[in-house]
Amino acid sequence: MFSYSVPPPSAAAGFGMVADRFLLMTDATVGEARARDLFQILSASDAALEDVLAALAAPGIEHLPDFALVELVDARTSSVSVAVRGAAAATLHGRERTRISGPGVGTWVEAAAQQVSGMALTLHDGASAASLPLGRGVVRTDRVQWGEIPQAGSVAAPPAPAATAQEAPASDLPAWVGDVGADAAGQTTAFDRDELAALVAAAAPVHQPQRVPHAAAPRRFVLTFDDGRELPLELPVVLGRAPRPSAHPGARLAALPSPRREVSGTHAEVYLEGDQLVVRDLDSTNGTVVRHADGSAMLLRGGAVARLSEGAVLDIGDGNVARFRAAP
Repeated sequence: MFSYSVPPPSAAAGFGMVADRFLLMTDATVGEARARDLFQILSASDAALEDVLAALAAPGIEHLPDFALVELVDARTSSVSVAVRGAAAATLHGRERTRISGPGVGTWVEAAAQQVSGMALTLHDGASAASLPLGRGVVRTDRVQWGEIPQAGSVAAPPAPAATAQEAPASDLPAWVGDVGADAAGQTTAFDRDELAALVAAAAPVHQPQRVPHAAAPRRFVLTFDDGRELPLELPVVLGRAPRPSAHPGARLAALPSPRREVSGTHAEVYLEGDQLVVRDLDSTNGTVVRHADGSAMLLRGGAVARLSEGAVLDIGDGNVARFRAAP
């Protein structure tokens, strides 16, 4: 069953969350209102790991909290996907004891494991305080645990075969016994670039170009950065730390400063289709946070494509924030 630690008064407690298929530990900077929103996303029946990561990154990559996130991918094999950032850590016990952490990483690190029989999500190192049982919900804590986590170096018995959803007693694992199956697992698996682009394009509304009277001058659009740079969009633009001309003939190259190397060498491509901006991820490491004009946000990576209207914002990392707008 799940449990959580009550931190001492001197410690800064974060937020521990348990949903049907997710465990999440974040630091205190997310605040209560955002923690409530994150729990709603975790609780959605069709939520995927990418959805939670996009919500964590929505305020901007530079404002990412320290967090540890686990998704149960398949209960039959006790398979999980993990994402960790900063001082937070995820310790998994199964065939072996594994600790995953992400200090010094601009965004987060990801991993996967099978036959997991215990896990602990923590905000900092140190001895665990007395723990209390935890069901589905949100608590202020610095540690959430499920199952047993043997101490490093101790010899533990091999994990028993994973029980099926019918065999697992409801009182032992109330929220994690459902068989997620292949459909949910596919939501967290990287798609082929062409396949994912086709899916996104099919889901996007069909753009009908407007008829422009002969007397009206065509509208010009630009990307403006917070540091004052402005990029015209008459040509496709390739954004990155060091894009190479030979790899992108006919495109305008925009080299972005990235002292923390959050921006990939070749990060994303943008170009116009009518009065919409098309953004295509170029298999960047950290992706791009896209905020639409209505305030909604998504994380674009894995070769995905998005179509944006005027007023949208791109957060590429390392303070490189660009706005899509019409030129004066």
